[in-house]
Amino acid sequence: MHGRILANMPVRASWVDSESGRRVEVEGSTENVGENSTLVNLDVLPPVGSEVKLRILEDEKPIIEVSTEVIRVERDPSKPMAALSVVQNLKKWKQVALTAAENWVTRHWQLNYEEEWVN
Repeated sequence: MHGRILANMPVRASWVDSESGRRVEVEGSTENVGENSTLVNLDVLPPVGSEVKLRILEDEKPIIEVSTEVIRVERDPSKPMAALSVVQNLKKWKQVALTAAENWVTRHWQLNYEEEWVN
């Protein structure tokens, strides 16, 4: 697999602000999940090149936590996003994050499919 899975899973991201030295923590969601990266929607964007701890959540509990590096940001006010490259635990990322994304898609596809037939 070399594609991306379009899944909207909740995340928590944290990093140290280089100017103030304070830890920034924000919540958001994935836009898509790939084999070694993810695109996330965050209200506050980390600077390109910074290290970000990323936690993907399921039922408000972390299912995986990885160190990532910001490789790109999109500062669209309606949908600010950061592209994060996984820099550690890549094997676990592929097993846990990709499986969770696939499961998310399956659940939501089934819900949408069933809703169309109900109407």
